[in-house]
Amino acid sequence: MNDLDRAMKNLSRLLMGESSEQFTDLAMQLAHEPLNVGEMEQPDGLGYVQGECGDSMWIYLKMDGDTIAQATFITDGCGATLACGSAATDMVHGLTLQQAAELGPGRIIEYLGDLPASHHHCAVLTINSLKKAIAGISPHTHT
Repeated sequence: MNDLDRAMKNLSRLLMGESSEQFTDLAMQLAHEPLNVGEMEQPDGLGYVQGECGDSMWIYLKMDGDTIAQATFITDGCGATLACGSAATDMVHGLTLQQAAELGPGRIIEYLGDLPASHHHCAVLTINSLKKAIAGISPHTHT
């Protein structure tokens, strides 16, 4: 292993934790290059949750009629949390609120191709944030 490979492996460990070899390629990609990151001006729904591990996540939703037109997130969490936020915000695009509300942590884990059990709480944090954002949407704000 050359110095560059060793440095990249160390960087991955810092981002994903010591168990980085257990993450799928997609989870690693989304941890390094997350999708839909950022605050949203004037969202229709906004959900914030701080998880038991101390990580927190904000999810922002913008509606177009009865469907989610845009979803973004911000987090102070680890790479697994970035991957879960990326997965959830990608998955809900084009869904109705009811369809999005039916998503659970298992669907995020499935989307990512798996997630080490020690990071399942990242998917739970993401879903809880999503559900708060959905709950904050008044039926009259998006019609």
